[in-house]
Amino acid sequence: MSSLDSLTVEKKPKKKKKIIIAVVVIALLVLVAVRIGISAQKAAQQMAEEMNRVSYTPVEAQTVQKKSISSTITLSGKIQADKEAPVMVKTPGKVTAVYVKVGDVVRKDQVLLSLDKSDLQASYNQALAGYQLAQAAYETNMANYQKSLENLERYRQLYEAGAISKLELEQAEMAASENIKKTYESQLAQAKAAYEAAQKAMNDMDIKSPIDGIVTSLSASEGVFAANTMPVATVVDLSQLYITVNVSENEINNLKAGQEVEVSVPAASLELKGKIDTLSVAANTQGQYSLRINLDNKDGLLKPGMFASVTLKTATKDDVVVVPTDAVVFHGGRYVVYTADGNKAVEKEVETGLDNGQETEITSGLQEGDILIIKGQHFIKDGSEIKIVTLDGQDIAGGQDIAAPGPAGSAAAVNEEGQTTGGGAE
Repeated sequence: MSSLDSLTVEKKPKKKKKIIIAVVVIALLVLVAVRIGISAQKAAQQMAEEMNRVSYTPVEAQTVQKKSISSTITLSGKIQADKEAPVMVKTPGKVTAVYVKVGDVVRKDQVLLSLDKSDLQASYNQALAGYQLAQAAYETNMANYQKSLENLERYRQLYEAGAISKLELEQAEMAASENIKKTYESQLAQAKAAYEAAQKAMNDMDIKSPIDGIVTSLSASEGVFAANTMPVATVVDLSQLYITVNVSENEINNLKAGQEVEVSVPAASLELKGKIDTLSVAANTQGQYSLRINLDNKDGLLKPGMFASVTLKTATKDDVVVVPTDAVVFHGGRYVVYTADGNKAVEKEVETGLDNGQETEITSGLQEGDILIIKGQHFIKDGSEIKIVTLDGQDIAGGQDIAAPGPAGSAAAVNEEGQTTGGGAE
């Protein structure tokens, strides 16, 4: 065989091999294209299914029940002490001693501070001596007066017997007269009054607490002159405090003495109960009626001057249909709520009664046992497709369709396959 024939034989297998490779590559490309097309088709199908699946509105619901509801008003006021006594000095003077500090608990008539008594000491000593002298003179004079009373009867007998003159009898009668006794008593009383005044002036230099309580302010200090124009201290009884608030004429007749109220004091981080003590019977110049609310402060955490919020119940109704206020929607010039009937929302017009800001009384349009939509109601309308994800505070896995109440007043739940799971006949 020639070299030319040999070259021709070698080229034929190479050409065939290239064709096979090309065919394989084309087949792979076709396979990849087919798979991409299938994947795209599946993705489109899944997207369509997802769009269909989320076409409903997820909502939260609760079973309508009857209970009590109270309308309330909240007012603000400042806490005040039931007993607050400014401590004044009666006679100005220099402070010689201070026995308490702010925050001390004191008793009535306890000495808080003392003033200089040196200027009064001489007057006191003189008054004391005069009183003692007057007491001694009174005792002597009264002894003589008693003798005069005893001698008077004898003098009368002597006069009748002619043994003494009428002048001597008159002198005896004068010595035993009631006026003489009153003179002696008056002299002693004057001396006693002078002494007691001096003693009181001395005692007034010891400044005492007028009430039981706590020292809340103290402006006096040792060596400083204390005037009688400004309090040197303040004592407050913190065991009983009160708040005064004002209400309108529309509310005053709904309140009564002894009624319990809720009190919040942010500064003390306290929530406590109080009681209405008194209600005014006449309005003030602004047409408001004042209430006094007593607070028990055994723990001493409340302080005069703190601001408090007072919540008062002005009306109460029992055994009525009550729903969350947010569940009531103002729509088309009327108040409506949405209930669940299967997987559909049903719009119901309602009339409302008491409203305390959190709950509202429904007087008509809704009945006990209805399934009320309480979350998501602003995103639906009558006939909207819904899915309940929470019922009476309990999460429902996957959501449920809730049918309208059956004859027994219970709700029928329908699962995603359309099977009844409870509440009605299959």
